[in-house]
Amino acid sequence: MPRTDPVRVFVSYTHDSPEHREHVLALSDFLVRHGLDVTLDQWQPVARQDWYTWAIAGIETADHVIVVASARYREVADGYASAESNRGLQSEAALLREKLHSDRPAWTRKILPVVLPGHTPAEIPAFLQPQTADHYLVTGFTVAGCEPLLRVLTGQAPYVKPAPGRVPVLPPRPIKPSGIHPRN
Repeated sequence: MPRTDPVRVFVSYTHDSPEHREHVLALSDFLVRHGLDVTLDQWQPVARQDWYTWAIAGIETADHVIVVASARYREVADGYASAESNRGLQSEAALLREKLHSDRPAWTRKILPVVLPGHTPAEIPAFLQPQTADHYLVTGFTVAGCEPLLRVLTGQAPYVKPAPGRVPVLPPRPIKPSGIHPRN
């Protein structure tokens, strides 16, 4: 039976700069306008928040977790940042690493590294396999610019496998003498 509720997406990113935050907001807004239920910190009410429990709940209930690649995200998520910096992201990344460790096949499908304009796949954290697993390049906040990401989020393959055709009838070939003589 087809799914009737929207796909739930949690967005994990670093607050590298106001411009980066705006790009993450633009991506999230684009995804919501195209039928997805996105959890983003920028949309939370202005009130005191326990961000750790918020992230746990968001990741646990998400169908997919988008990890927005940036140099800072990779530095923090791969353990190169000081213990005092980006503590929220350190917690999120630790939780994602635990999820991958507990069920790698399922969480490899759920965690989606996304590369926004101005960034490169080299900014994907190593634990997300930037060279040996899929990642999603966003070239613009349009359907065409987000097509690979939209396809994986909505489960729509780019091509439909055709139905099997008829097996051809192949006549047997005659056996030709090989010129090899049996031993006596």
